[in-house]
Amino acid sequence: MVGRDVQAWTAMITGLGVHGRAEAALQLFRRMEDEGTRPNEVTFLSVLNACSHGGLVAAAKECFERMVYRYGLSPKMEHYGCLIDLFGRAGILEEAHELIRSMPFEGDAVAWRALLAACRVHGNVELGEVAQRTLVSLGDEHPSDVILLSSTYAAADRWADIEQLGSVGADNAMEKKKAGRSLIEMDVPGLLPTTIMGD
Repeated sequence: MVGRDVQAWTAMITGLGVHGRAEAALQLFRRMEDEGTRPNEVTFLSVLNACSHGGLVAAAKECFERMVYRYGLSPKMEHYGCLIDLFGRAGILEEAHELIRSMPFEGDAVAWRALLAACRVHGNVELGEVAQRTLVSLGDEHPSDVILLSSTYAAADRWADIEQLGSVGADNAMEKKKAGRSLIEMDVPGLLPTTIMGD
């Protein structure tokens, strides 16, 4: 291309990141800066996403700082989400937790659920309990939350906690479950059309 704008650079960075080429995405980002193109929020999201999938913790932190301090851009929930996901994958759960707590807006359920999932992978029961309680307080409970926390308990041989969590989860599920309905229409030649409805 003769004239490469920020959208063209960002598209290439995104493509490299999506295909697992995090280092190449970072190199292209640096080249973009060297050639004088100013990155935008989407560019930084693409770079952070590439770092997250490539496990590049230091590069992601540096990128996040450049976004804020060099370019004066305000990170959105998506930018924080990439970092939280990366910290979770890397097993630096306390740092992920601190990042959620330090965000300039309230952490959303996606961030807390990512932390809960990372706690299961790395066996951090206490922080997993904090994440699950926070999801409950946000009013954004999902059946997977109970499964993630019970798996964390199982890895730590905390079977009594699994039983207690199971009974609470079952009670909540029964309260929220709504009856389903079925509707079947049959049109058989020679008979009148019939509708069968059931609960």
